[in-house]
Amino acid sequence: FVNGWVDALCLIRYKALSTMMVGNMLAFGPAMVSFVTAEQAGTTSSLPNPLFYVLLLLHFMLGVSTCRILERRYGWSGKHFAPLVMAWIVLHDLLESSSYDFLPKRWSALRLAPVFGFQNSMTLKKGFGTLPWCTTSYVTTMAFGSTDLVLDRCSMTVQEWRKLVTAFIMFTFMILGTVGGAAYNALAPERVQELEI
Repeated sequence: FVNGWVDALCLIRYKALSTMMVGNMLAFGPAMVSFVTAEQAGTTSSLPNPLFYVLLLLHFMLGVSTCRILERRYGWSGKHFAPLVMAWIVLHDLLESSSYDFLPKRWSALRLAPVFGFQNSMTLKKGFGTLPWCTTSYVTTMAFGSTDLVLDRCSMTVQEWRKLVTAFIMFTFMILGTVGGAAYNALAPERVQELEI
């Protein structure tokens, strides 16, 4: 839910995703082509500078690496990381809403990427054993599972049921989070105008 909420807001506000790097890697291609062709034509690109996506990816990786160092060298676990993640997000929001935020608004997404690198690292290696957002693999698992459920006349192993239910839960809460984040953004239009670049 939280990742859906955050990514909906990040996509609306920053035209990027702070928790999922695949979307940023895909956005890099068109941004790079637009940047190069606009420069050759002597105009400006309507897409973000491709450097933005490279830095976003590197900031995310920095968060993952920092999490790993703290885990291996100092024995940190989820109980150490959870308060850090919450404090980081609150500080980001406070800074973004203050007059002391020196970054152009789109570039503020760079502050969020490391904390979600932390979160994803923590949930993948020590928590769920999977990333905390609905990936295409979950959608595929739902399709496979529901097809098998129909073809096998509701006969599935416990392990297959668990996979299907987990995929459905992740999908449902990701959708609820994205709708919630977009609804929040739509219901607080004065806040969006403050954040526009």
